[in-house]
Amino acid sequence: MKKTVKQVAKQIAQEPFEILKQAGKQVAGEETLKYQQPHEVPQTPGPVTPELKEKIKEKDTRLIEALEKEIEDIRAQKKMEEQKRIEEAPQETPKPLVEPSTKRSRKLFSFGAKTQAERQKTRVEKPLPPSG
Repeated sequence: MKKTVKQVAKQIAQEPFEILKQAGKQVAGEETLKYQQPHEVPQTPGPVTPELKEKIKEKDTRLIEALEKEIEDIRAQKKMEEQKRIEEAPQETPKPLVEPSTKRSRKLFSFGAKTQAERQKTRVEKPLPPSG
């Protein structure tokens, strides 16, 4: 075990940059790039003829028209959803609140000469606190 450690240490001392070369490849991912093929734009062989240009132009215009129609459809769909939401909004308006009834008085018929006389009968004088 000690021998192998000493051998590795000597090798590192003799070739210090060798490890860095390998580490750079591992960190940068250079090894994985070797296996991947670069993306190339396929080029048409020979010169571009006017017929080919015309076909490409027609294809492009059809594609643009299709995309514009799709955009219009999406706008119309959003507009319909907005109208539905607006139509549903008035139905969801809250009903007017009902005011709670006030608490009734416990005194029944607390008016008139009879009740006034009863109040005076049961009236008690309150003692005053001593002034000091």
